[in-house]
Amino acid sequence: MKRTAWPPLLIGGLCLAVSGCITDASTEVTTAPTDATSDLTNGTSNAIGDIVGATSDFTSSTTPGATYGNDALARARKKTELFTMRGYENIRSDVSRGSGEYLWSLGTLAGVPLDRMEEFQSLMQDSYTTMFDDYVPPSESVARVVEVAWSRGYGRR
Repeated sequence: MKRTAWPPLLIGGLCLAVSGCITDASTEVTTAPTDATSDLTNGTSNAIGDIVGATSDFTSSTTPGATYGNDALARARKKTELFTMRGYENIRSDVSRGSGEYLWSLGTLAGVPLDRMEEFQSLMQDSYTTMFDDYVPPSESVARVVEVAWSRGYGRR
């Protein structure tokens, strides 16, 4: 009789050990999607905040009938800077070609007159190597692009 008592005890212990491993593994498997979603949501929330903040900065000063003056020029400059930061790679591509919708929009935001837009695009293309030097950080390139664009638009006045 002693022989028959220990195999069920061994089988019972083995079952408990295996079920404990399965429980730990299934707990990890069931919480992994929640953890991943939480990580993703927090990252997405931060990214959305960056985009919404820039967009609200960009659109907050588009009040119809606003008077022009130093404030209006400062807002126009800020819009030009924000647009250049957000569209940096597209602007860089358009500047290298000397044309494109991002380059046209940059000129429009900077106040380049329509009759000088082709000249502006040509100037930007000619200035490509000084604005987009590989050793210059993107923030400095943005400042250079805005400065050149601004000098052909509102900054010319």
